[in-house]
Amino acid sequence: MTLRSFSKVCLLAMAICPALLHAQSDTSAKEDERMDVLAREQGAWAAPKHHFSVGVRILSSGARVDFKNLGTIPSLFTISPTSEGLKNRAYTDGTVTVDSLASNEKDSNGNQISSPGGRYQAFTADSDGNQILSGDYLSYTPGLTRKWTADSATQFDQRSGYVGFNIYSTTSDGVGTSHKQGATGGVEFQLTQDIGHGTRHFQWSVLTGISLTDINGKSAGSISATLNTYTDYYSLNGLSVPSTQLANPATTTTTVSDGGVDRTIISETTVPLTNLADPTLTTNTQLKGGAEVTGRWQVKGAYFMVKLGPSLRTQLTDRLGLTASLGLAGGFAGTRYSASESFTVASLPNTTLELRDSVDGGNVIGSTTTKFLTGYYADVNLEWAANESMGLFGGFTAQQLNDYQQTLGDRRAKIDVGNSVGIRGGISIRF
Repeated sequence: MTLRSFSKVCLLAMAICPALLHAQSDTSAKEDERMDVLAREQGAWAAPKHHFSVGVRILSSGARVDFKNLGTIPSLFTISPTSEGLKNRAYTDGTVTVDSLASNEKDSNGNQISSPGGRYQAFTADSDGNQILSGDYLSYTPGLTRKWTADSATQFDQRSGYVGFNIYSTTSDGVGTSHKQGATGGVEFQLTQDIGHGTRHFQWSVLTGISLTDINGKSAGSISATLNTYTDYYSLNGLSVPSTQLANPATTTTTVSDGGVDRTIISETTVPLTNLADPTLTTNTQLKGGAEVTGRWQVKGAYFMVKLGPSLRTQLTDRLGLTASLGLAGGFAGTRYSASESFTVASLPNTTLELRDSVDGGNVIGSTTTKFLTGYYADVNLEWAANESMGLFGGFTAQQLNDYQQTLGDRRAKIDVGNSVGIRGGISIRF
């Protein structure tokens, strides 16, 4: 190659280089743009699809509980009519017990040695073996009983010549009370799964959640109820009994001096009753509003609420997002209804008549129940992302669930979880 030819090639190369450099520059820019797009697509494809949150929620109000048909207190004593014959009978204000021969008024064969309708004496031996009078007693008499007790002197005045024995109870007049639970809190868990993008700024998800909230409705006070009084009358057989002699057999003691030695003689003062009540005089009365029942009533428990519905999310900034969800709710409630009630009657002002549990004998009765509830929910939350995986959230929540009934004997309680709004907050995790 000649020098002239070489010079021409150099000039041509120098002329082409700028063009090649410009073409290469254009290619590099397009490649960078393509890589950016690919990176964004890969990032979107690899973005977390699930969003799990755990937190607390505080509702402005809890359940309303309406207590109804309060004030039924059964008697602790069984009514035994005279047609059932001789038997021990217990009343609210006393007892009448079947009489029998005392050990010192019968022989070794069990035969009565005292005189029915009369009296008999008992003796003890002194140090010299002499029989000394120690007691003077009322004899056993068929048809009568020496074993009875009364709790009030007013029982002698209910009918002249008789002692009245009463069994008291109450039945509800339909009176009730209610309680509205105040602000209440609970824990909540939620899981959302992304299902698509509406636009660049909106994202659709499916939300499921579960929360636990307490139920606590209670009330206390006094209500009116019907007073039921069953009365049996036992004849004194023309005798009179001191108003202070409420327990029989009754005795008095006398101290005598015999040869400088004091000894005590027991004298029985029992006034016997007929051992059966007069069935023609038995009464059973009801006085509406005649009893004032004091009580405490409570429904306590909790409910699990499950939520299911769509969730819409919009990204406000790189770190702030706003979500809203509306859907169906179902609740599973478990509660215990407990009650304690008591009353007094004028003739027994110091005796409190109470409800009693038939199993353990305690003065509180109770029942438990479980119910499934239906309704809906709505949530609005503001989320702040600390990083790609974790963040914080806070917002508002609203719910509505239906009511249910719980019974305790004749008592009814209406538990209305109802409508409530509140706030919620916690932490969230994306994965």
